[in-house]
Amino acid sequence: MDVVVFVLVNVMLGVGITIGFVYLRKLRNLIGYHLGMNISMTISTVSALSLGALWGFQFPQYSGWVTILATIAAMLIGLIFGTLVDYQTIVTGMTSGMMAGLMGPMIVLHSNTPVPLLLFCLFLFFFSIIMLCSSVKV
Repeated sequence: MDVVVFVLVNVMLGVGITIGFVYLRKLRNLIGYHLGMNISMTISTVSALSLGALWGFQFPQYSGWVTILATIAAMLIGLIFGTLVDYQTIVTGMTSGMMAGLMGPMIVLHSNTPVPLLLFCLFLFFFSIIMLCSSVKV
């Protein structure tokens, strides 16, 4: 993968997370307990899958470090989105990010055709952010 494309996709993922958090933070009074848990679990899981797949595709020779970094990043994302509701939501988001962070790089690293899986993980990421942001007002 070209370095420019790699950096652009990482920036797009970061912007998606930031926009999703800022939008949901404005509506945090409308977010109930169950929706908050779904938000923190979903966003930490899809971000772990996307980041792990992307970094694993770019750096296959460093699979251990990719797994560690994807897990830490997903746990932090789960923590950030969990702060929208309460402490239990933080714990749920972090544990969900932990489990998916361990699995994310394996998707691409152990595949014969990693590009379709990487594109599908990126699609799931942006679809999930749109779905979660639109679910608050429903």
